[in-house]
Amino acid sequence: MAWISRMRALLRRDKLAKELQEEMEFHLTQRAAWNREHGMAAEDARRDARRRFGSVVRWRERMSEIDGMTLPQTIWQDVRYGARMLSRNAGFTIAAVLALALGIGVNTTAFTAYKVFLGRSIEARDASRLVNLALNHESHGASSQISYPDYVAYRDGLHSFSGILAESGDRLTLTGAGGVRTEPTLAGVLVSRLGLISSGASDAESVSTLMVSENYFSVLGVSAIRGRTFEAMSKEELAASPGVMITENYWQKRFGGDASIVGKSIRLNDAAFTVIGITPHDFTGTALAAPAFWFPLSLEPLVHPGDNWLRDREEECCRMIARLAPGVTMEQAQAEMSTLAERLRGLHDPHSQLSKPVTAELMAGSPFPRKLDEGLKFAILLIMLAVGMVLVIACANVASLQLARAASRQNELSMRLSLGASRARLIRQLLTESALLGLIAGIVAMLFSWMLMHICATIAAEAIPVEYGTLVLHVTPDLVVFTYVFGISLLAGVLFGLAPALESSRSALSSAMKANAGTSPQRGGRLRDGLIALQVCVSLVLLIAGSLLIRSSIHSLKMDTGYEGKKVINLEIQFPSGPKYTAAREAVMVGELRRRLGALPGVGAITSARPPDGGGVRTALVSLNGEKPSEGNSRAWLYYVYVQPNYFETLSIPMLSGRGFAARGAERNVVVVSETAAKHLWPGENPIGHKLRLGTENQFHNKGEMLPDGVAYEVIGVARDTRGVELDGSDAEEVYVPMGEGQLQDHPILIRTLGDSGELQKLIGPVVASIDPNLVATSLTLDQLLQQTPQFVISSLAAAFASTVGLLGLLLASMGIYGTISYIVVLRTREVGIRMALGAKKRDVLVLMLRQCARPVVAGLAAGMVLAVGAAYLLRGVLFGLNALDGVSFAGVSLLLLGIALLAAYLPSRRAMRVDPVVALRYE
Repeated sequence: MAWISRMRALLRRDKLAKELQEEMEFHLTQRAAWNREHGMAAEDARRDARRRFGSVVRWRERMSEIDGMTLPQTIWQDVRYGARMLSRNAGFTIAAVLALALGIGVNTTAFTAYKVFLGRSIEARDASRLVNLALNHESHGASSQISYPDYVAYRDGLHSFSGILAESGDRLTLTGAGGVRTEPTLAGVLVSRLGLISSGASDAESVSTLMVSENYFSVLGVSAIRGRTFEAMSKEELAASPGVMITENYWQKRFGGDASIVGKSIRLNDAAFTVIGITPHDFTGTALAAPAFWFPLSLEPLVHPGDNWLRDREEECCRMIARLAPGVTMEQAQAEMSTLAERLRGLHDPHSQLSKPVTAELMAGSPFPRKLDEGLKFAILLIMLAVGMVLVIACANVASLQLARAASRQNELSMRLSLGASRARLIRQLLTESALLGLIAGIVAMLFSWMLMHICATIAAEAIPVEYGTLVLHVTPDLVVFTYVFGISLLAGVLFGLAPALESSRSALSSAMKANAGTSPQRGGRLRDGLIALQVCVSLVLLIAGSLLIRSSIHSLKMDTGYEGKKVINLEIQFPSGPKYTAAREAVMVGELRRRLGALPGVGAITSARPPDGGGVRTALVSLNGEKPSEGNSRAWLYYVYVQPNYFETLSIPMLSGRGFAARGAERNVVVVSETAAKHLWPGENPIGHKLRLGTENQFHNKGEMLPDGVAYEVIGVARDTRGVELDGSDAEEVYVPMGEGQLQDHPILIRTLGDSGELQKLIGPVVASIDPNLVATSLTLDQLLQQTPQFVISSLAAAFASTVGLLGLLLASMGIYGTISYIVVLRTREVGIRMALGAKKRDVLVLMLRQCARPVVAGLAAGMVLAVGAAYLLRGVLFGLNALDGVSFAGVSLLLLGIALLAAYLPSRRAMRVDPVVALRYE
């Protein structure tokens, strides 16, 4: 085979070279002999044979190239030569590596962040065999939640899996733990940001818990580092002596690594448990963060006495993860599960949505129960597109530097062409140098990216209080990250090296050895202008996108919310789940707490309701004809909220017409509607006296929650619109329903302060602890609550990311413009000297240089403006209260970028004004 021969040739180069030499000597000898036979003298015959044969060295190289035996050797020569050239031009190398490392580093950081957060797998032995199980219901789509009885049926009835586990997250109240409660400094800051209230008088603390099936650790293939797992205990033993497992991280943080933790008794939701084992360090299992405790699902009634999870087939409580049996494919397992799911739906209530036709859906094992939705995929695409644009700017920047450097290498390149090197050979050498430069930049980028992400991950993990578990982010580069950086570095090397290599090899002819003495070649000038325009174009798109998102976030904070946010405190109480905490007792405790809070100095008013920006919104169908609301007769979908009579006064929400609820005597069957809701339901009419009905069927609500269904409500007032959690204001259409006294414990307490809300918040903790030390409370002003809503957080993060990426692009573009204009000034030194010798003024020279720079900048701005319009259209969904074609962002950023570009061009252009004509005329 030919490839075997080539491999042998690579290993036996000396022998093959000797054979080639002998073959060429044979041809020369034969030709010389033929010449002698035709009458030539021996010396003349030999000389004629050599003349006709040509260069022996050239033939030897051609024969080696044809056989491919010299390719590895020449590549290694190119690498060594490229390394020498880069070391000789340290200034160029450092500038190019830094610019390119910035672009590669941004891409590496984004890719690593995706892999750490969204691309992570379940922590388990042979994790590739784990799959997430979900059900696709004909009535309400896919769901990853399932009831515990159904889980047992799947666990015992499916043979395509070697094990099926169930898990469900929960927050429990820990008491009687002892130990030393310590908080890191950063966690203390976050505690205040989250509004958590702690008091020395309180023995209760809220802890994150993952409730899991007893086979959880065996399915994952993980063992305890101390003690034992749940599966090591029988069901009877576990029921007789309830046990939990603690994570190593929480053990170290909360108990200081106390060696006696195994066997220690603690109380969760006032029920006694024994710590039976410790899981490995940073083990998150099927979750994103390591919880404080692992809790067996079969003991759930001990911590939630009122629940009936273990027997209620209609209660979707858990998600399932399974390990495929050896030799079984996902398709086979999905088919078997679909068959069993179809049988199990017959066991559900015929009126339940779970009794409708269903099919199984399997996906690769992941902490995320479902596949990424289209919105998140689109956001990821935009992020990768943005960081890719930064890399394009970096590549264009370094390409400009390469062109400038190539001008100083024209003599070298022309000499190599004259000595017989082909243009392809020259391009390969230049691309090898570019690839080497890209790989060096990739190494630098990966090191700095890893250091930055490691610091950020450490800070993030330390900032989370122990009650919220341990955030685990594996940012150490692995083979996937190494491969990504290697690939993107080579790609960048080709991107920024190809155009300069083609241009340099084209102009490096023997006739061009003196052509660069005075002016820049026209073709090279067009290429440089194109690179400047490209950098300006991409930078403009990134900066306008960042400006739009920043202005949107600022606008969302500054807009009128319609209620008092700075002086109203939202206080939420978490009651322990235990038999003694009945609804009646909770109501009494809330009443006493409200009484004591009202006696604190600085309290102006107290009410109970869900705050406008507190989340947990409820929606209902609204009908106006007296019939039960349905899809066919409803007039609108509106939000509704239960409020106390003084709610509007406490939050300073004015009544536009009618009245609010009576302060004395419970009012029934009356509602207050917001201004937008009134206009929607009764356009052009006075809504006072009109009636409506609400329907919440198939809408989200908690079990046992009071619903406003059934009765017809009379509208008695219209309140001013308030801004809720939706950035577009879509939840301003609201119906306010009067709250009964028995609902107080189900709603947050809203406290209106007369003075500094921060000082009052410090007094709340001792008051809560005096009512019951087992209560856990959180306290935030409504303004703080607004800033923590998911919509605002996402908008703020998007603004921060886009502005950071835009500024990086601007920095690179400015560097590129500065470097390119500096090169042009040096290249045109003789031309400038001639102009000044002929009478040109310094101002004329400056205008000439700036005009030459302004042309590609303006062209880049024009192209960038068109692309920015498209980018703004894509971002329209996250722009709150702002037109996608915002004039301030488009005009302001364009002028800013033009000014920075001209400034970057002005600095090197000043040198041209100071050129001595005599020196310039002698410049070479």
